[in-house]
Amino acid sequence: MSRLRAGRRRSHRPDPTALTDSRTSIFGSRGEHLLGPSRFPSLPANIVGLTLAVVGAGIFLCAIVDLIDGGPDVLELAVTGFVVWAVGSFIWRTTIVPKQIRVLDVFMTVTIAWVAISLIGAVPYLVTGHFTRFDDALFESIAGFTTTGATVTTDIEATSKGLLFWRSMTQWMGGMGVIVLVVAVLPTVGSGGMSLLEAEAPGPTGERLTPRVRETARRLWAVYVGFTVALATAYCIAGMSLYDGVSHSFTTVSTGGFSPYQASFGHFDSTVLEWICIVGMLMAGGSFTLYYRALRGNVRPLLRSTEFHVYLLIVASITAWAVIAAGWSGGQSTGFRDALFTTASTVTTTGYVVTEYGLWSQTAQLLLLIVMPIGAMAGSTAGGVKVLRTMAVASYAHREGLRHLHPRLVRPVRVGNALLPDAVAGKVVGFLLLALAIFGGGAVLIGMTGPDMITSFSSSATAFGNVGPGLGELDHANDFLSIPRLGRIVAMAQMLLGRLEIYPVILALSVVTLRIPRLLPRRRQ
Repeated sequence: MSRLRAGRRRSHRPDPTALTDSRTSIFGSRGEHLLGPSRFPSLPANIVGLTLAVVGAGIFLCAIVDLIDGGPDVLELAVTGFVVWAVGSFIWRTTIVPKQIRVLDVFMTVTIAWVAISLIGAVPYLVTGHFTRFDDALFESIAGFTTTGATVTTDIEATSKGLLFWRSMTQWMGGMGVIVLVVAVLPTVGSGGMSLLEAEAPGPTGERLTPRVRETARRLWAVYVGFTVALATAYCIAGMSLYDGVSHSFTTVSTGGFSPYQASFGHFDSTVLEWICIVGMLMAGGSFTLYYRALRGNVRPLLRSTEFHVYLLIVASITAWAVIAAGWSGGQSTGFRDALFTTASTVTTTGYVVTEYGLWSQTAQLLLLIVMPIGAMAGSTAGGVKVLRTMAVASYAHREGLRHLHPRLVRPVRVGNALLPDAVAGKVVGFLLLALAIFGGGAVLIGMTGPDMITSFSSSATAFGNVGPGLGELDHANDFLSIPRLGRIVAMAQMLLGRLEIYPVILALSVVTLRIPRLLPRRRQ
């Protein structure tokens, strides 16, 4: 009897490595598993459908903004938003989340969803005539959703306010993560909800704020929305119009950096606004999980966070060097506020510009180039590999160096006061090696299309780090039109890899390469 029960327990245990389970197939399920006359279990279809519905609603809201302003793109944006919302709602309503969700399905879902919203996000640029080429519209869309802030728009201020609002909204949606929002509104996501958050939410770790994943996503978005409202209010009180205040709050909280003006944030030339923006960028580069705990009255985790201290130390060090080195080198003098603004904008991967930092000393520019791919804290909206991973790799390298002197040394890898298991430390080191390969390989590929060495490495760093502006030909103008089209294709891939976790994307692509041969007809021998 006990053997029979054990056998039953084993028979119901899902195989996480299986690729042919029809109940949890990423392409849906067979007819015998239909749940009702028209709904079938498919995690990618359900998540992508609801994601597209959210994106469609956002486009329709931009049509309302353009209508209030009396702009020319009301009809195009309204029709596009309604169609995208209708298609997404139909897909969502005809599917359901499977009871069993595999990790591979989660990775595939996140990758498909981000490709889908990037493609749909390009449509408003095309239907309004803002771009005539699809690759330009796709670049602008990917730069928006990944919060990179790079642009191929030649005259930003000639664009309608509705379309510019869509530009800002793509960054706000992508900042905390569209799928995190979807998880927050889904009735249930089963056991795979936390995996969805970990695969898309910025940062190397996912942490539950409550036992229920849906409630965790809701609270993260509540902090995100509250931060946005508070910052928009501060901008408006300091002198911005309601439109400018909301648009810039979207792109500050998301560390995106899109601005409705050609001169970026420097358009306002306001000391008060710049100080508000500095505070906003630095806060957006911190952990929203720690912020939630602080708002609940538990401030100690934030104040005692070693990562938080290192993050602020990096900003302070580069700012000080930018100010001091300018005097030593005899170059253009750099004010403290300009240096702090640019450093905060770069470290947090926001990408706002107020000064021509291409005239800074070479060492200060080199430091900016180094921190571009690193980013800010884990759990923030910033891009890059994150300070936490950099600290883990530094601790790992320190331990391995000591082992050369003391071969029998037993020393754990530490990140602040936390101990990191060797298995996790190995994954972090592997991740950093992949990141360096993507950064270096991307720079080489972009360089092969024509740009000089500084521009190539800077464009690779700013694309993979989701920063936006760079050095060389990218300095100050924040314009990727100086990069040839083939180089921009490389940059688009780097932006997606920089925003999402590298491992999930690679595993998702491996699943596609495994499944495509199975779908092709076999030749008879």
